[in-house]
Amino acid sequence: MTAPAVDLLQAAAVAERLARDAGTVLLQQRDALRGTAESKGRRRELVTAADRAAEHVVVGGLLAAFPDHAMLAEEGVLTPTGQASRRADWTWIVDPLDGTTNFVHGLPFFAVAIALAHRGTPVLGIVHAPALGETFVGIRGHGARRRFADGRDQLLAVSRTTELADALLATGFSYNRNEPGRDDNAGRLARVLPLCRDLRRLGSAELDLCLVAAGVYDGYWEMYLAPYDVAAGAVLVREAGGRVTDLDGGDGWLFGGQVLATNGPLHAALLAKVGGAAPGGGAT
Repeated sequence: MTAPAVDLLQAAAVAERLARDAGTVLLQQRDALRGTAESKGRRRELVTAADRAAEHVVVGGLLAAFPDHAMLAEEGVLTPTGQASRRADWTWIVDPLDGTTNFVHGLPFFAVAIALAHRGTPVLGIVHAPALGETFVGIRGHGARRRFADGRDQLLAVSRTTELADALLATGFSYNRNEPGRDDNAGRLARVLPLCRDLRRLGSAELDLCLVAAGVYDGYWEMYLAPYDVAAGAVLVREAGGRVTDLDGGDGWLFGGQVLATNGPLHAALLAKVGGAAPGGGAT
């Protein structure tokens, strides 16, 4: 049986509304929860009541609007933790709070991320950063946009940088960086840092990808990521004209646990410095 077609513009409107609603929940809870969080197992990997409340808003709304679709959400509030709720051609991939550590410590770089994948390929991405007042929207075939709280709407395009020496890059460090057999990213960082203009570590993979799409960063890589860390932002990068691969240069970035996103012209040069899948498997 063929799955019903989905109007991506209408689906994006639903997802954006839910992302904004969840963002309101996060802002309401931020001051009350500051400095308090639970550990997911590793002491540095945190979860809060705000994560769960925001996920309830998003997943509950998506289930109501798209009952035939699968849900893959991080916290397991209404669906299994980190697993697709069912087999379906269309799957929503949800991170209710990307950047929980930032959120807990009072940094404004956190976001609600919602993506829609068709048969394993993300085709729609919404990343809403409530504390920044910015919402990023990417829809396959319709480009990528950045919407500001004051009503401005900006069409996104990746940078035109062609040399690593002129590049502002970004990366991240996994929660499991000091566990046996894991790659702490220090070696890759050491190879790249002397060659680029500078490097940033924001603490939200989805926002890092959005900044590549916006032409702020020229490239970004990270390892040990889950699908909900990258699905939405990757749509934005691609719709803004950039390139997204895994660290072997292939297409395994969604479920393979590691990603490289660039403006395109820098991809080969950056891949040569940070390439090679991390030992110890993919996302955790």
